[in-house]
Amino acid sequence: MLVVACNPAPDPRQTKFRVQRDNVTAQYDEKTGRLKRLAVDTNKNGKPDAWATMDAARIERIEIDRNEDGIIDRWEYYADGKLVRVGTSTRGDGVEDEWAYPTADGTIARVETDTNRDGRVDKWDIYEPSPVPGAKSYLHIVALDPGGSGRPTRRLFYRPDGSFERQEIIR
Repeated sequence: MLVVACNPAPDPRQTKFRVQRDNVTAQYDEKTGRLKRLAVDTNKNGKPDAWATMDAARIERIEIDRNEDGIIDRWEYYADGKLVRVGTSTRGDGVEDEWAYPTADGTIARVETDTNRDGRVDKWDIYEPSPVPGAKSYLHIVALDPGGSGRPTRRLFYRPDGSFERQEIIR
């Protein structure tokens, strides 16, 4: 094992710009030589189930097939090395229709959903930090756009304990 660990990585130009090591396959750009894609077999069953789009060492996006049915069901988007959005396919059919946005500390700030898949968000879940120190954030507002106007026309408010507080109609 020590011999393998000490061997230098193969030159991508000599491997058609693809390098495979254990459960990871790296694809390099033929013109620039920069890393552009990683395929990873996370559970080591011989089949890749996660793919990272790269700009050299910088991650731009990760796509994951959680149930290994050949259909992507999770997308992670990065900017400046930080996770900025996670997309999912709520029906598991490869159509990205829900997006979660984290706060700086990694908790969820909001989730946006295109419930009818018309290409526009029509449901927003807004989370707030818990008033209890150390407790996780809670769902505070669910904003809805049942008419497809592109903006919420109804808001449902919830208390930190999860109980319903009030409804607001927006005109």
